[in-house]
Amino acid sequence: MEIDKIEKVHSIGYRLKDAKVTINRDFKYNVAGMKIEGTQGDTNNMPQWIGKILTDNKIGTLDSPDMITQLKQALSKEKMVGEYQISTLDPHFYIKLKESMKELNRDDFDKVESMMLELFRMRRGKLVKIADSIKLNSELYNKLTVEENVFYKTIHDNSIEFEKQIRGERNEHSSS
Repeated sequence: MEIDKIEKVHSIGYRLKDAKVTINRDFKYNVAGMKIEGTQGDTNNMPQWIGKILTDNKIGTLDSPDMITQLKQALSKEKMVGEYQISTLDPHFYIKLKESMKELNRDDFDKVESMMLELFRMRRGKLVKIADSIKLNSELYNKLTVEENVFYKTIHDNSIEFEKQIRGERNEHSSS
């Protein structure tokens, strides 16, 4: 499956997860049989997408992670672990980061995008080296984002196929 499709599925799943929302003013909604209500000052758990709507309409404040701080920490960790090791990222790290970047002004967006690309390029280089030598195991799988898992599998499979072609193990018997 292509990365954009995997990312889309996981983005939907991420938005369905519960998030904490602090209510700014009382409300009651009944939409398509789904009832939600809130009292000013309360903090409620509700699906992320509902929290986003309430935040956009100044009815509530979505408690979302500070992805800029998480990006800086991830970049720092990635530099520390070395060339043949990879640090652990949340499976939805890039999804959450891109979502939070939508709220930034142009200058801040450019700075954050630059840091994101530095982290991405560093991890991509490591993944290519690791994928060329070992099959994906559960320890490594748990360190990667959903996008990186797809990339890893693609690199690993292509590397094996390329080696088979070079060794002559492919189509040996089919051409007579």
